[in-house]
Amino acid sequence: MPNLDQDTYSVHFARFAAKLEKHLLNHGVACSEADVIIEDSSTIFFDKLNNPKKSFLKLFKKQDPMSLFIESASESLQKHIPEAQKTFGSFRAIEDCLR
Repeated sequence: MPNLDQDTYSVHFARFAAKLEKHLLNHGVACSEADVIIEDSSTIFFDKLNNPKKSFLKLFKKQDPMSLFIESASESLQKHIPEAQKTFGSFRAIEDCLR
């Protein structure tokens, strides 16, 4: 992936991560746990973004950064706080906190 695209996704990720951190802290997640969740979601986000299987499709269609972030954050939350999937960690709740 060209550096310009990678930088654009990095900027989006940083903006979304700040909103997610605030959302997690507002729901009683410890700061250190929120940092771990965001770090893990970063790994997931960029792994999905740089997936060589999807690189051919990227020539024709770019991935939506918000959707990719929500998927990544949801996956990370599922790993670290499984019970959050029913409340503040649901796909919909994460989407709402980013808007």
